[in-house]
Amino acid sequence: MGTRWTKRTVAALTATAVLGLAGCGTATAEDPPEEPPRRHSAQATMIGRATRALDADFTAAYTWSEGGTVTVWAAEDGTWRVDVPDWALGGTVDVTVAWTTGGFFQCAAGRCVKIAGITGEIPRDLDPRVQRPFIEWLPQLLDRRIPFSVSQDGDCFTLTPNTVVVDTPMPPGEWCLDQAGTILSVASDEFGTLELDGEPAAPAATVELPGDVVAEEPLGAEAPPEPTPTPDPSATASGTPPEGAAASPSPSPDPATGE
Repeated sequence: MGTRWTKRTVAALTATAVLGLAGCGTATAEDPPEEPPRRHSAQATMIGRATRALDADFTAAYTWSEGGTVTVWAAEDGTWRVDVPDWALGGTVDVTVAWTTGGFFQCAAGRCVKIAGITGEIPRDLDPRVQRPFIEWLPQLLDRRIPFSVSQDGDCFTLTPNTVVVDTPMPPGEWCLDQAGTILSVASDEFGTLELDGEPAAPAATVELPGDVVAEEPLGAEAPPEPTPTPDPSATASGTPPEGAAASPSPSPDPATGE
């Protein structure tokens, strides 16, 4: 008589086979436990936000701890411009540093001077440095091998040197970036603190230089030397002592003659 295979029989044979395999050290049919979600490190979070910041185009004003407002223009075509208050000639003249398809420029008082070619860099004595976080240092935050330990407090990331390095690629400091990649503030011993003032505005299609390009010397940070006073030739010719000079004393009388 043939064997009758009922559902219960099949289930029993299947269970026996599974138990037998388990006794031989073969994995059971149970699902593996789910892995707990991975926590992002402070550096990984910073890299994600810095990546979005690097792709952003905007116009924004930042309150500068050294005084005044720094305006940053990151145009859609990749050109940029940073307006710096009271930087040149001993802190008496506002300047603009900009990069366009014509190169690097410094602008002040309605005229612009080319200070480097398109692949060059701003000379050290003409560098206000406040443009560096947006142009030079931001891309370096994406490097996982930068010699800094990164700690996070809310939207802010503190970069602390973790090795003895003679010359780090960028200075230590604190960066605050929101989840959209907006740079909220940057603090560094090299230039102070920049803090976002209001919401960023829409970007320009390209930056415009705030003046005509001229063949003149750019302005340095140092105040110009005070002019040397020129003596009055008329006073010297007449024998009259210059103003402020002490008059020669009268000769004392001779005691013998009384004269």
